[in-house]
Amino acid sequence: MGEFSIRLRQRIFETETALRRAMYAKDPYAVQVEQGELDSLLRIAAEHGVDVAPPTAA
Repeated sequence: MGEFSIRLRQRIFETETALRRAMYAKDPYAVQVEQGELDSLLRIAAEHGVDVAPPTAA
């Protein structure tokens, strides 16, 4: 797994965490910002064929 994929997954995880915090805090502006960031990161992942699905338990 390349450094690009690792860093992209890390940023997605961090953004998802920030989005959950914003939702919990009921901060509509922060939710909008974090959702926009997440959408962008997921689009980049799709464009580069990076699988961002969480690992499944066997």
